[in-house]
Amino acid sequence: MEKEKAFWSSIIGFFAVCIVGVINHYVYHLTGNNIIAGMFTPVNESVWEHLKQLYFPYLIYIICEYFVYGRKIKGFLFSRVIGVMIGMVFVPAMFFIYTSIFGRSFVPVDILLFIISVLLSFYISFDRILKDKDNYRMRNLAAVILLLAISILFVGLTFFPPETALFRDMTAV
Repeated sequence: MEKEKAFWSSIIGFFAVCIVGVINHYVYHLTGNNIIAGMFTPVNESVWEHLKQLYFPYLIYIICEYFVYGRKIKGFLFSRVIGVMIGMVFVPAMFFIYTSIFGRSFVPVDILLFIISVLLSFYISFDRILKDKDNYRMRNLAAVILLLAISILFVGLTFFPPETALFRDMTAV
């Protein structure tokens, strides 16, 4: 029964994260470049900043899921974290592959990459939830540590981005 809840919650989560993620693209500018909003939403057109569109809505969603029913499912939180990490690797990998082939980015393709990354995140995590039978206490601790580390990286690297392609504002290129 809990696995069925995870299935439907994954479907709802896909749509919720897609919608909130798209809205998040505009929040920083709509708030007059508010520094707090910038910690959780894209502040420029870099690939790194756009990963916030996936990560923070997903994070909020899985925290809610965890407290509603996820605590009853072994490996739930760890599976969701693995899913979002794979989704976050997918975006820059595909972005840099396709832009190196075509020499530039295309907004419709970027949007499609975002949608696919959200789908991938929920699909992979749901698949892991179905298969996970391991000790979940240590994995839950690992998941919480990973979520905290990723959140801290997003906030810190918003203010102190390295000078690499991942962090380069594509409008300044």
